[in-house]
Amino acid sequence: MTDISTLLEKALHIATDAHIYQVDKAGMPYILHPIRVANKCSTDNERIVALLHDTIEDTEVTADFLLMGGFPQYIVDAIISVTRNKGESYEDFIKRSKLNPIGRQVKLHDLEDNMDITRLNELAEKDIYRLNKYLKAYRYLKE
Repeated sequence: MTDISTLLEKALHIATDAHIYQVDKAGMPYILHPIRVANKCSTDNERIVALLHDTIEDTEVTADFLLMGGFPQYIVDAIISVTRNKGESYEDFIKRSKLNPIGRQVKLHDLEDNMDITRLNELAEKDIYRLNKYLKAYRYLKE
């Protein structure tokens, strides 16, 4: 079995490689988002999931790849819990995220980072809509 610090380092490498050419809404390297989310986490398990939380949804990384790479099933399950499935409503996705204790904490930190408007130059109508959606999800996950 691989120790947790090795998995944390491996997660950072996988996330960095997977998000290498992506940028966020502010035009910054996307990898900074999972790193910020991981920095908010209180356990190494949460930090691993935070680093990888967008890889399955937004890159070519798969759950099987992570399992074959030595990540335990419970970590991969937590990542899957914060991965929105194609065709899944946002509401159903958030409800599913709440069921996994690690995933729930990571999703809360993800939403906190997503709601940080200080990184944007200005707020457009679509940003306000998105922020309201995130705030509703955040409050639901905190219940």
